Amino acid sequence: MIVPQGQVRAASIFIANHSFESQPITALPGFTVISTGTVGNWTFAGGSNQGFLNPGIAETGSPGNHFYGTSPTLPDGNQVAWSNGGTISQTLSATLQANTKYTLGAFVGRRFVESFPGYNIQLLAGATVLASSGSSVTPTAGTFAPVTVSYTSGSSGPLLGQALTIRLTSSSGSQTNYDLITLDASPIPEPSAMLGLLGFGLLGIGSKLQQKR
Repeated sequence: MIVPQGQVRAASIFIANHSFESQPITALPGFTVISTGTVGNWTFAGGSNQGFLNPGIAETGSPGNHFYGTSPTLPDGNQVAWSNGGTISQTLSATLQANTKYTLGAFVGRRFVESFPGYNIQLLAGATVLASSGSSVTPTAGTFAPVTVSYTSGSSGPLLGQALTIRLTSSSGSQTNYDLITLDASPIPEPSAMLGLLGFGLLGIGSKLQQKR
């Protein structure tokens, strides 16, 4: 069966400040503290200790591998988001579409000399959670690990057309870091369309067989 590429190709959905670089940190202490409010397109709530972090600069003020070493290798850019509890979220301009598979990706970081409290990465439509990671991956100390969750919408439903939201939640007690947040959408052909494509493919095969006779 031949499936046109436009029907299966994933498209990236725009996330503003997706790797937390738009608020540059250039001096010690190497991080900002945001209790509540929206900064750099992300909304912080439910925790007093969270914000943005430049691990390379922060390490110079607290030497001894307290963050990710003196020359940190981050998933993207020089900065990450950090949270000791609470949520970091962004509501997108994109809305939930029918017959579409959504894949939300993030890198979760665990600092040196820090216990790891756990986290949750969620995709929502309106106020409804569509997909949730839980603490499915535990990074090695001093590293980041990729985490993905996915959701496939149906052909109808009350959530279609509602705005998509990404929500990053850290358990209280210690720190979780986040970087390189992505969201892809892949249209899923409806069964009737798949049958049409199958029929088209069979016609093509039949035509080729006729030509060979």
